[in-house]
Amino acid sequence: MTSDTHLRTGLTGLPSTVQLIRGPLDPTHRPMNHSSPRRQFSIGLPVALLAASGFAVSAFASATGTTTTSAALTAPALVQQGGRGSVTDKTPPPKPVTVPAKRVQKPVTSGPAPVEVVKGESGVGANDGPAGGAVKGMTPEQLKQQEEYLAKQKAAGADKGGAARGAVPRPPRNANAKLEIEFGSDKHDFGLARQGDQLTHVFEMKSAGSEPLIISQASPTCGCTLGEVKVKQPGEEVATLYKFGDEIMPGADIELEATLDTTSKSNRTNVRINVYSNDGTAGQNQLQLMANVEPFIDATPKFLQLGEIREGVSKTASVDFRTSSGEAIMLTQDDSRPIPMPQGLSLNVEAINPNDEGKSNHWRATFTIAEDSTAEPKGYMLRLNSDVPLPESKAHAAKPGAVAVYQASTNINYNILGALSLQPQYVSLGLVRPGQTVVRNVRLTCHEPEFDLSNVSVEITGEQAAELAWADRFAASVKPVSGSNAVDIELRLTGLPDDADGSFRGRVNIKTGHPSKPEEFFRFSGVCRKLAGEGGTPVQRPGGAQKAPVKKGDSGQ
Repeated sequence: MTSDTHLRTGLTGLPSTVQLIRGPLDPTHRPMNHSSPRRQFSIGLPVALLAASGFAVSAFASATGTTTTSAALTAPALVQQGGRGSVTDKTPPPKPVTVPAKRVQKPVTSGPAPVEVVKGESGVGANDGPAGGAVKGMTPEQLKQQEEYLAKQKAAGADKGGAARGAVPRPPRNANAKLEIEFGSDKHDFGLARQGDQLTHVFEMKSAGSEPLIISQASPTCGCTLGEVKVKQPGEEVATLYKFGDEIMPGADIELEATLDTTSKSNRTNVRINVYSNDGTAGQNQLQLMANVEPFIDATPKFLQLGEIREGVSKTASVDFRTSSGEAIMLTQDDSRPIPMPQGLSLNVEAINPNDEGKSNHWRATFTIAEDSTAEPKGYMLRLNSDVPLPESKAHAAKPGAVAVYQASTNINYNILGALSLQPQYVSLGLVRPGQTVVRNVRLTCHEPEFDLSNVSVEITGEQAAELAWADRFAASVKPVSGSNAVDIELRLTGLPDDADGSFRGRVNIKTGHPSKPEEFFRFSGVCRKLAGEGGTPVQRPGGAQKAPVKKGDSGQ
């Protein structure tokens, strides 16, 4: 039985996007209500009605390659009679004609839309579809396109290896299919390993359901490589390579090989492999590989955090590098990706008690921060290359230009403080209400104990020569900090007028009196919003913003 979007006159191949007449051609079909936006016409002779639009059929046949119709290419007279939407044909039905046209197959540029897979449905063989079943509503040509698309996807996955290799769309869950993994065998611990070792394990599983199991994908996480998946079907003596998407008969044994790459790992390491199947219970099973990876080269400390260093002060710090096996190696600085060294920082890398070849199992990197380092936060990452090559498999897989040897690294971070430091350098007063008091503090610290901050003064202004809105409602004061050569600068909002509504921003200028840095400043901003139901009409502030009028007698202190 054809759909109401197709005509049963030899044009059943017409796509639903071309509808000369919208209306049921099956007498058992219930027509839509005439009030529907899609108006339908009840017809007694669909062949004749199609003939009325013969010119459209001809045009469509030329475009789509339709070869036969039961409609004439000349339109007979149609007379509308009777009730609303009723059409009667006064012309006898014409004889079928043949319209020769060549069907043109457009190239497939992307994957076809998702389709519904129905196992065992007629029209397509049970194993013809992309998931081992018939594809509902697909012509042989569409099915061919689907298969070509999946083949391209598989080919792309084969280039990547591991996670995507041979993966197919997930099959529907089957309550009678089961992937059985013996308790505890879903995890394997290699124990102690040395960085760079390639650790391989074979997981053993079984198809334990009453119906075939289908594995669609095995996806490893970072640091794990998936090897071969093999299946030994019932009655077979040797396991054969498995192709994702194939059926695995009940009772079959499954072997999945996975390798843990420890090249970039250290300490306790855990990687996973996610196995996707039509298992009716899980659908996804997780396998794990674990190891305690001893680094090939160990750095002590791993990071140098030197904190704050006063400007004009020199400081030295070092990091020791040792091989975990005691093997004597050579270390050189990696210059494949140069990192600029901060101004005022110098570095020396040397072997401790080297042998005649200059190799040692103990190396030391010494950092020196000079007195003339500029005041600012600084950092640097040191990378060292050994003369010991990585395992062949890892070296072969290295990116072009990458160094295929064992490496070690460390980071150094510090902050050079000038004579004065101000923290924070910006404060937000947030969202305030009229009349609300808000207080913020900023600390000015002098790192020269002999300098006195008792003469510090402050002034509040607008930003970039603009006037500060409600300037008389802000106040700043200086308070000494007990036990420290520092002062706290208090910024106080004493309460905006009742009709204040809008934003404000400004800065607090600080006169320090220090010869190297006589002035400092910090910025502030905020927004005032009236409560619902509050009265008052805001007035225009200088510069286009709104400012409420200040009543006589109001005080900003």
